[in-house]
Amino acid sequence: MRKLIIAIIFQIAIIGSLSAQIDTSTSNKQLQEFLVAGIRANDKQPITVCSLKREQIAKLYYGADIPTLLQSTPSLNTYSDNGTGIGYSYFRLRGMDQTRINTTVNGIPVNDPENQGVFFNNFADLASSAEEIQVQRGIGTSSNGSAAFGGSVAIQTRSLSQTASSGLMMGFGSFGSSRLSAELQTGLLGKHVMVYARLGQVKTNGYRNNSGAQVQSYQFSIGYQQKKSFLKFNFIGANAASHLAYVGIDKATFDAAPKTNPFTNDEADAFQQYFNQMQYTYQLRPKQSINVSLYLVKSQAPRFQYLFQGGLGFDYFNMLNSPFIVNNGDTTLPNSFLSSYRLDQTFIGGYATYNASFGKLDINAGIHMNHFKSKHFMEVNWADVLPVGIGPNHQVYLNTGYKKEQSVFLKLNYELNSSLSLFTDIQLRRTNFRYTEKTMEFRPSYGSVEPMNWLFVNPRIGLKYILNKEQSLYAMAGMSSREPTRFDYFQDDYATHEIKQNEINPEQLVDIELGYSYQSPALYAKLNLFAMEFQNQIVGTGTYNNFGYPITGNIGRSSRRGIELDVQGKVNSHFSFALNSALSNNTVAHLSQTFYDASFNPIFVKEFKNSPLALSPRLIQQVSFQSFCFKNVLAIAITGRMVSKQYLDNTAWEDLSLPAFHYIDAMLGINLAKYFKSSSPLISFRVNNVLNQKYASAGSVGGYNTLNSQGLREQYSLYFPNANRNFFLSLSFKF
Repeated sequence: MRKLIIAIIFQIAIIGSLSAQIDTSTSNKQLQEFLVAGIRANDKQPITVCSLKREQIAKLYYGADIPTLLQSTPSLNTYSDNGTGIGYSYFRLRGMDQTRINTTVNGIPVNDPENQGVFFNNFADLASSAEEIQVQRGIGTSSNGSAAFGGSVAIQTRSLSQTASSGLMMGFGSFGSSRLSAELQTGLLGKHVMVYARLGQVKTNGYRNNSGAQVQSYQFSIGYQQKKSFLKFNFIGANAASHLAYVGIDKATFDAAPKTNPFTNDEADAFQQYFNQMQYTYQLRPKQSINVSLYLVKSQAPRFQYLFQGGLGFDYFNMLNSPFIVNNGDTTLPNSFLSSYRLDQTFIGGYATYNASFGKLDINAGIHMNHFKSKHFMEVNWADVLPVGIGPNHQVYLNTGYKKEQSVFLKLNYELNSSLSLFTDIQLRRTNFRYTEKTMEFRPSYGSVEPMNWLFVNPRIGLKYILNKEQSLYAMAGMSSREPTRFDYFQDDYATHEIKQNEINPEQLVDIELGYSYQSPALYAKLNLFAMEFQNQIVGTGTYNNFGYPITGNIGRSSRRGIELDVQGKVNSHFSFALNSALSNNTVAHLSQTFYDASFNPIFVKEFKNSPLALSPRLIQQVSFQSFCFKNVLAIAITGRMVSKQYLDNTAWEDLSLPAFHYIDAMLGINLAKYFKSSSPLISFRVNNVLNQKYASAGSVGGYNTLNSQGLREQYSLYFPNANRNFFLSLSFKF
């Protein structure tokens, strides 16, 4: 595969070099947009989409990770482990978590191929150099990587500029939070070369106790432009170190001491992730281009320290096949031990797209291939008592997952007349997974995993109707399927039994989107209706495993249906507003729940019909107002956000739910560019949670699915607390 892609690039590069002096110049900006044109939605397509441009990102981003940044888009709910939005932070789109949201950076799939999760702290501060972030809701258009069920997020990094510039961004705030970032655009060097570089660091002590995070990151891009071609290399990476805080707290603790973190023994992790990418685009004709990209992503977890306390000890891993250790004739328990989970991952791939416009017909076609190898292993760093033959840093297990993917897509957009256009999109995606395990001296294997293969056909069709220059209507229907993840099968870091592919069914989704949009100089409004019908949807039970991943399983038929509104308006030159709102009904048609006694013997099965899906609030709403004063020197912004009640499992039990919450954020900005033109200083002071609300935007389920002697359920809610009132002061310079 690698040889084939390299040969394609080499041939195209030769053609580009020979032809570069023939045609007239194409703009540098347009050539760079071609690089990711194949997987992004455009204005002609009937896709439910919204985009954040560089100017909007600069106003919204202050150091909290991308999930916080995306709260200005509909149907999105966020939370973070430590409560600040810096460090491990997540979002759910239309009630679905990040394993079901396709995320790309410059077309590179970011979702872990095995478990399909995304960890934005692994490349924190990327928003500092984001050119655009596009959020598609629903299945959207075909993209690289895992299937988009809740939606997709396409991040495009900074375009190279022919004009030299530099910038410095710094800030500090509550809980020891800070941000420092510096960037440089060299402008055009000679006639062909441009360079962009950024170094950054964000850190926090965390709102919760012992939950700090620190991430150093970089981006370096170098481009070589000719009249009809553009070659670009991107190097993006980060080193992240975090104290663990992914376990929630019960209601009593949340009320009395919301900063509590059950991890109190310096449990911490470190993660390193490096993206290396080559992009090449060649303009065949004014409205035709070929784009090719190769990428290599290296990821490592130098440590993930977890303390097993008490008599659980080594028997949890069946070491020596006995919970007891015999020393000098005395039998003892191994008691507590500190483990370190490790990862070593290599992800290599490439994609090529062809984009063309022939009068009324637009064509986008592409091919994508990748190969992923991930080593998982655990070491024992320390223990009260070590079994004979096991020393410090002993490797308990080592297994390797291999995932391959190949996909092709074809998108056609045809103008039937001056008002009506037809869009079709079909993707063929093939993927397979293989698992191997190292034979250990002391620990037996729990079971093998059969090789798995999936083949999916994902079609879409839609219409867009232009009413007039301000208004349009669209309708889209599509079908998508996705394979289960490694954690869906294992529920752990290794195979816990003999695993067969058909134990879990692939998810299937039919998505219907209807929309209306209005756009004028003073008002932008988009109204969207959606119906998402699932078969074999894989959902969380509400509980989490040792790594913070949800325990999951198939359910039968389920649906997510709702209405979304996205409005941005400008009253006059001094006042603007924005509103995004989502009202939805998210249910599972039929669910069987088994309850157990204290000895984990099944007692009875209860049937639930049309119960609400976990962590899927009916209402998410955000409204903001912004005022500009003193010739735009002073800006004042107020944002209010409200999220309705969320159930933590799928049985609609009130004791397993999170209350609705609301809060208000405020920002004061001072733009001194007119007084200091050489540096354009901008000062912003943010106060988050102005009213000091106590709330949790996410949670999980504690306890077991058992009944006590009175027949009452013994599970309970666990809360992930959000920070109380806090501030962040930022200062930026542009030179």
